[in-house]
Amino acid sequence: MYFVMKIIATVVISVMMQAGTESIVATTPREAVLDFMEGLENRDTYVMEKYMDDSYVNFITNVQGDEAVVERMNDALFSGFTYKIEDMAVKNDVAVAKVTITSCDFSGVLDAYNTVSYQYVVDNLYTDDIADKDWLNAQCLELYVEQVEEAAAVGATMETTVFIPMVDDGFYGWNIIMTDGLMSSVLGNLQIPTGQ
Repeated sequence: MYFVMKIIATVVISVMMQAGTESIVATTPREAVLDFMEGLENRDTYVMEKYMDDSYVNFITNVQGDEAVVERMNDALFSGFTYKIEDMAVKNDVAVAKVTITSCDFSGVLDAYNTVSYQYVVDNLYTDDIADKDWLNAQCLELYVEQVEEAAAVGATMETTVFIPMVDDGFYGWNIIMTDGLMSSVLGNLQIPTGQ
């Protein structure tokens, strides 16, 4: 009886391990694109960590501030987001996906943010709060998120066709070659603020 239970446990464990591995490895280029797009939209931890080197993914993942404010920003960023895989070309261990992306037009967000944040600092220049870096960062994040939300509320959308290059990772999976240009297109030409 002990021997039979040991065999059953071994089989169950190996099936569970295989199922777990299958869910995180994109075995085809199409699955890699689907996993990437869905992961971005839902802010899936695995996808975000995998592409953390990209400044846009890093910004979305690591923006510091009140959780509710950050969640509002992410909801607005992906409010009009849809995509369709139009074509896929695969040769040996490289692939390219042609994807049509529809998203809100966020191209004016950074300029609007620069204007309102400058005015906010000028208006509060002689208050004690302006010297508190944490307080000022929270206010600036709120102003940035308001600009993102306003752009999403306008409802202006843009449709962009992007080509997503991928390479076979050698372990039955495909990795997307990330660029800031790709992420800018995914996020409606959003420009992210940088510390200067």
